[in-house]
Formats: sequence, C-alpha cells, structure tokens
Amino acid sequence: MSQRSAAIDAFLDRDAAVAAVTSYASALDARDWGAYRALFTDEIAIDYGAIGSLVAIIPADEWTNRCRALEGFDATAHRLHNIVAAIDGDAALVTSIVDAAHFIALDDRELMGDLIGHYAHRLVRENGWKIAGVTLTVVGYPAGKAAFDAAFDAARAIFAERHAR
Repeated sequence: MSQRSAAIDAFLDRDAAVAAVTSYASALDARDWGAYRALFTDEIAIDYGAIGSLVAIIPADEWTNRCRALEGFDATAHRLHNIVAAIDGDAALVTSIVDAAHFIALDDRELMGDLIGHYAHRLVRENGWKIAGVTLTVVGYPAGKAAFDAAFDAARAIFAERHAR
C-alpha cells in the first residue's frame, strides 16, 4: 500500500467515525429512534452523571428508550463542533464540544434548557463504527442550571402524560 493510499484510508476511517457521532446528534434532534439505535453496540457505557442522569453500562435499546423523553420538547438542537477523531486499530475516540438547546412551550411561557459541554464518544469497529460509550461533561448552562432542570422536568412530565394513555 502506498503512503498516499494509507493516508486516504486513514482519512476515510476518521471521517466515518466522525459521521457516527454527528449522526448521534442528528438522530436525537430528528427523533429518528431507529437510526439512533443503529449507531450503538448492543451494550453502551453511558456517563451523563454531569447532568444528574445515568452512569451505567446498559443495553442500547434501553438507552434509546430513555432518550425518547426528548419527545416531550417542542424542539432540540444538539450542535457539535471542534470534533477530533483518534483512531487506534479497531477503536476510536471522538471528542467534541456540544451546544445543546432544548425548547418547550408551556401555557404562556417558553422554557429553554441549554448546556455547553464536551462529548467523548468511544467507538469500536463492528461492520462500520459503532458507539460503545458516551461521556458528557458540562462546561456551563448559559440560561442557568435551574432553567435547564425546569425545561427537562416539564418535558419529562409531558412525555409521561402522552405515553400513559
């Protein structure tokens, strides 16, 4: 294999790993749960402890179902930037900055829960790149942590009400 061919293969490999991670954000915002689930290995190590959420190794189906609570929001926007992919054989680490905004209208007011943080997605090569772990670290809450929590509490309640029927 020539150096040029190896460089092209390495570029394409990094690009595919980054595509898996950007698809993570896109599928969340599109509420495309089939596409979202397809991104993962059968079990996934989740560390969302920074927002008071799950820290565990769980089945990807369970994680996908938990994320469906985002359906309680009117809209979300998970924007990733400063994305860096490091490939080591059949493993990859893709890091990024996430700016996540979550919008919900309640009666006569609108709530927005937003955060800025860092994602670390751990991927494995499994018929393409699959996400095996996600860690979220929070840098800050532009509208404040109380606004973030209030928006999520409202969205969870709406989601629960819709699915109790």
